[in-house]
Amino acid sequence: MATDDLNKPLGLPRERKAHRTPLVALVAPPLLIAIGLIAFFAFGDGPDDPGNVVAAIDDASPDQTGSVGPALTPVYEAQSEPLVEVKPTGGLREVRGNDVIISDPSKPRPIRLAAAPFEDLIEADENGLLPRIGDDGTRPLDAYARPAGATEGMKRIAIVVGGIGIEGEAGQSAIASLPGEVTLGIVPYGEDLPATVAEARALGHEILLQLPMEPYNYPDIDPGPNTLTVAGGTAKNLDRLRWLLAQTTTYVGVMNYMGARFTGDDRALAPILGDIANRGLLFLDDGSSARSRVGAFASDSAPVIRADLVLDGDTAPAAIDARIKQLVAIAKERGYAVATATAFPSTIARISAFARVAEENGIALVPVSSLVRADGS
Repeated sequence: MATDDLNKPLGLPRERKAHRTPLVALVAPPLLIAIGLIAFFAFGDGPDDPGNVVAAIDDASPDQTGSVGPALTPVYEAQSEPLVEVKPTGGLREVRGNDVIISDPSKPRPIRLAAAPFEDLIEADENGLLPRIGDDGTRPLDAYARPAGATEGMKRIAIVVGGIGIEGEAGQSAIASLPGEVTLGIVPYGEDLPATVAEARALGHEILLQLPMEPYNYPDIDPGPNTLTVAGGTAKNLDRLRWLLAQTTTYVGVMNYMGARFTGDDRALAPILGDIANRGLLFLDDGSSARSRVGAFASDSAPVIRADLVLDGDTAPAAIDARIKQLVAIAKERGYAVATATAFPSTIARISAFARVAEENGIALVPVSSLVRADGS
């Protein structure tokens, strides 16, 4: 699959099934409950089904081979919102009210990030809700960031996988199968965008919003509605930016979607990066254009970071692996490295394979926000 496959109609959102309270929990008469309690104390725990409301989140649990898996880690919740039901293979179970979470006992429990915006970090306009810096100085960059975890003595790598929202099943696979440390880039189109973001953050993924920017062959290749263009002018581009930013919430920053021409023009770029910084967001240059001028606008008040390379300009697995090796070499020399990629099946598979062996090779996968925040930006 070529990288210009992104220029296609949006994938349809995946249908989600409504969660229903088991009928037996509502209509079981007191007599049956009493019989159940007698049976429980007489014979031990019942079968492993959703009706058993014993939470086992703090204990180790045998896997299918009889060995004991690791205890689950605490959940990080910035605020309360409905649980997203996740049912991978395994036997550890948490029950909260009517929601049952089944976790894989061979993996630590994922960090779960809040899906709803904080009231003091949003402002409303005709487009919807826009991010802003709170009255106490809190930035969305900090409030919605994923905790980086312990990285002492390790080299740090941040990987951002974009195209979520237009890659259909591949995008859903990226959300579900990539480790939570991988940051996801959301394209600001699609009817079910808030649910997609909520699902991604419930599985621990930090979010960047991808902003469509003018490529050199625009409009023959059109990134999408409300693309920021060099000829658009400051007022029009800022109007378009507000529309784009209002399409979802709880992102830590933005990144360019295409945009080789736009990111190479200082006059067009400056007001956009200024508005993004004033809203407390980071800007990631995806590393696809050698002519980009984004880095020239970096400052203490404008957190900007540039990706070192794109992992999947060639989507062949061997080519992706070779780029990952380059990424590791950069991290070992400098202490950290950043890469971008798109939610293609081969990309997801190779990043997942790398993630499984990264730690034993002295590499810590980290959310991209941790790199700019750690540097004091």
